[in-house]
Amino acid sequence: MSAPRAAHWLSPDPDALLQECFQQASRHPFYRDVLRGVRDAFQAPAMDKHALRDALSGYQPGADPGGGVYLVRSAGSSQTPLIFPVDIAENHAQRQALAHCLLDAGMFDARSVALNLFGYASLYRSAAIMDDMLERCRATTLAMSAQAEDSEIQAIAGHFQPSHIMGTPSRLAAFASHLEKRGVALDIPQLLYGGELMRSSTMERLRAALGTRQAWSLYGGAETGIWAWGDASARPGLFEIIPQVVVEILDADRDGYGRIAVSNGWRRRFPVFRYCLGDIGRLTERQGVRYLELRGRDSRSFRFNELNFELETFERLAAAAEAFQLQLSFDAAGRDRLTLLLVDEAKRCRPDGIRAALAAMLNQPENPGAFELRMASREQLRLDPATSKAPPLLDLRR
Repeated sequence: MSAPRAAHWLSPDPDALLQECFQQASRHPFYRDVLRGVRDAFQAPAMDKHALRDALSGYQPGADPGGGVYLVRSAGSSQTPLIFPVDIAENHAQRQALAHCLLDAGMFDARSVALNLFGYASLYRSAAIMDDMLERCRATTLAMSAQAEDSEIQAIAGHFQPSHIMGTPSRLAAFASHLEKRGVALDIPQLLYGGELMRSSTMERLRAALGTRQAWSLYGGAETGIWAWGDASARPGLFEIIPQVVVEILDADRDGYGRIAVSNGWRRRFPVFRYCLGDIGRLTERQGVRYLELRGRDSRSFRFNELNFELETFERLAAAAEAFQLQLSFDAAGRDRLTLLLVDEAKRCRPDGIRAALAAMLNQPENPGAFELRMASREQLRLDPATSKAPPLLDLRR
């Protein structure tokens, strides 16, 4: 593997921190094989979950002499989960550093009461992470979670009058749809989202249904923890980065956009070095402050209902077809919807089997409205106006 071209974050002494992260990683069993023979951080290849899959799949926390760990699942289809261990004390230290940044920014204070609609299931911990973050900010959490019934969420909001509501854009949009159907509008002045891009149409809907006047955002990943935050009202798409984290932009285009790679100086027991999250962004400076500007997922992956998926998985599913196209859109309630179009003039596909595999892959066995499998002609595939070609992945969510 060759080293990617990179532009790195210009924080105090980032090169030294990057080299330190490299030294930690090169001595660790998770990275030893992939970094064998590499002498310098800037010559090292970028990492992703595929590079670490074999090492991580064999890890057993009960056999680790270092003691207990924090386990978190990397987002993805049910066929390709990856469980990352994190040292508990190091995890707490990173969260405390983030809490200091959020307090300094005025996101929370001791009077804040936050309605938490992030998720907690199957080793996904975003709800628990935010409960802990609020306590570190001396704020009150209303721990409902994404799995709570909308009617119960509405009742809790009416009783406690929260100052904040938190969740992924798709979960918040679903709650907004519940309120719209009942002709109810809440007055929750602040909103915090993460896990997905916020579409402008979704933000307008949330302002109307929830009373949002100030929006905030957090950024990171299951593998790296949360390490960036942004004022989404004043500077949408721009994120400030906590100390002890180096962000690189790999193989940047002429506008500075490229793959986001993270080296996390908080993680020593289980290093995070040049780890690519699958997102595209660039580094920029505004009024003397340095930011990460996030553009979205790369062209080979996408996010659906709070999970990340790789196009390769769907290519295998549609292998018998002459062509296919994945179309991502919103349903009437603002929830994510996936349509898989298959061109199968030779009748080699088995639609029932593909439909069942889709339901399992998307973790939607009891919600067929979340996706659709449709047999189509080539003329029915939508074209990219820039290339006049039919891309395999088309995101229509705006």
